[in-house]
Amino acid sequence: MKNIPALLALVVVTLLFNSCAKDDFPVPAASTVSKFTFIIDNDSYIPAKATFTNKSIVPATVGKAYYTWNFGDGDRSTDENPVHTFLQPGTFTVKLSVKTDISQEISESTQTIAIIDPNASGIQTYFTDGSLVYKGFLNGTAPAFSALPIGPFSASYGMAIDTLNSKLYISDSDANIIYRYDTETGDIITFRSGLSSPDGLAIDFKTGKLYWDTDSGIQRTDLSSTNPTDVEDFVTGQDNDPEGVSIDAVHNKLYWINYDGGLWSINLDGTAKTELLPTPEGASTLVVGNKLYFDYYEASGDIHLKSTDLSGGNMSTVTTGISKIVFGLGYEATNKKIYWGDRSAGKIMRANLDGSGIETWYTKAGSSPRAIVFGKKK
Repeated sequence: MKNIPALLALVVVTLLFNSCAKDDFPVPAASTVSKFTFIIDNDSYIPAKATFTNKSIVPATVGKAYYTWNFGDGDRSTDENPVHTFLQPGTFTVKLSVKTDISQEISESTQTIAIIDPNASGIQTYFTDGSLVYKGFLNGTAPAFSALPIGPFSASYGMAIDTLNSKLYISDSDANIIYRYDTETGDIITFRSGLSSPDGLAIDFKTGKLYWDTDSGIQRTDLSSTNPTDVEDFVTGQDNDPEGVSIDAVHNKLYWINYDGGLWSINLDGTAKTELLPTPEGASTLVVGNKLYFDYYEASGDIHLKSTDLSGGNMSTVTTGISKIVFGLGYEATNKKIYWGDRSAGKIMRANLDGSGIETWYTKAGSSPRAIVFGKKK
């Protein structure tokens, strides 16, 4: 008899719950979601055949689905999994529209595809998204990048280019490796290994040395050495996580910024280590003429790009509102513009050195641009 009240209460609660579930809190019907993937042959050079795979979610309750593809070059398809050949170079926005006959839903999704002209010319441009390295050209047309046949890397943040010897150096922070890629032959080797989370890279061409940051300092090595363990400690005792090394070749100095605070410089002979500013938190520095550029963490989702003179004075703001800490500032000397990656937005931005003329130069959803470097003019 003691269990009767409890049993009655359970029945009442169950009835009430079922009543509420049916009358007051209806479960929404599953929705249609447009999704697709693609692969491209011929390394994305024209003519490039793209094979699309429809990954859309279409619940049984919504009825039959009808698919419409717009490839962005004037052609369309109603196949579920079409194959399309791009005959012209450029950047194309491919859109998949899914319409259902019972629920009358329409769901759309887009992706950007870059198709490369094999005869394209301009200034060779490289950027890394953490996994792959992409190559394109800076010229008068919209930028189009294709992935180099190297990688994927674990966590690539930094790059440095030696245009004289056609070598691109690529850091992999998680693998503790710096790779060297030959931009003419396509060969890639492990240049240095057993490191401590290398990120930013910079070359001193006067002495033929490569510099990089670690978790607690700066290291360097001779570019001519083929020994993967040939490493020299240059700066030690930096507990705030150094990032973003850059070289001032005129005054023979190296600069870096600490992820947890501090903008520093040191002479390349190892003397005069100086904290220029104690507060900036960031991951990139860049010397252009008599100016030092660096990113500055102001707040989450609001990273600033700042500039000072080479002694850390006369700080000014170039731009604000960058989505994430910047890993890699690039300077293109012909047009005198500074470039940076807005990682969460999947964009490469650029501006004049005084901060004017800010524009989006390249966009690819999910690309997370980091280091960007400029090579030879082809």
